[in-house]
Amino acid sequence: MGSAVFTRRAMLGGATGAVAAVAAGSTRAVADPTYPADPYPSKIPHLIEAEQLVDYLTLAPAANNVYKLADEANTVTWGTPGQPPTWVNKSQCASFQTHVLRHTYPDWATDAFFGTYFGSQSPTARVYRDKLANTSIPHFEPVPNVAALRPGDLIAIDYVNDQAGNTGHIVMVREIKGVYVAPSSTLNFDGETQYAVEIVDCTSDPHGEFGIGNYAAFPDVRLVDAATARQGAGYGHMMFYASNATGRFTRYRWSVNSSSTRTYTVAQRPIVAARVS
Repeated sequence: MGSAVFTRRAMLGGATGAVAAVAAGSTRAVADPTYPADPYPSKIPHLIEAEQLVDYLTLAPAANNVYKLADEANTVTWGTPGQPPTWVNKSQCASFQTHVLRHTYPDWATDAFFGTYFGSQSPTARVYRDKLANTSIPHFEPVPNVAALRPGDLIAIDYVNDQAGNTGHIVMVREIKGVYVAPSSTLNFDGETQYAVEIVDCTSDPHGEFGIGNYAAFPDVRLVDAATARQGAGYGHMMFYASNATGRFTRYRWSVNSSSTRTYTVAQRPIVAARVS
């Protein structure tokens, strides 16, 4: 009868070889990790300045951040870091965006620039929409497709009314949240894709109704709770629709829980978007 001699060295050697083989096999089986092209993309300067202002205003007294009346002067102040009460916004939708551009780009966003290209040192939302849609303006590049929007882009809407004050609305894109399908079929339209867009703006009418429908996923910082709504500059969400055929704007809704009565086509209220550089 033959005998086999198993030494401790042989046993350990065999075990080590087995472990190495398994490890080698495991290494071959596991794919290399993949990472986003840029997990922390840089922000455009005017979005940084707008966010800093809004963030401080949320800490300041409510009276520091209001949607001004027509006969009141625009006042937008980037205050002292660490001192929220020194930060102030008393403006309207268009004048807020103009102040952000002036503050960020003092070399070109001047009285002379706005007077030359917009016909006013403080253009209204209607003027912004008209000029950006029909005129070539330095530092503003048209963005015709909704899916091509980037943080920092401006979206201007003309209400096509007879009012000299409430002419429309203008917002700055903060983030494209992606495609949204409304739970109500009356808010989804054949041949169109709806996008949820987080925005920075100044308004007396925050975007949404607190606690209703999908509001929690697309809130407005000015709606503190069901009983408390603030005004002025802040973050909110709007819904913009694009044609599946062309990618261009087709309509918009004021908020995620706006009904069909607050959904407007571009024929009713023209829309334009532009990239600032």
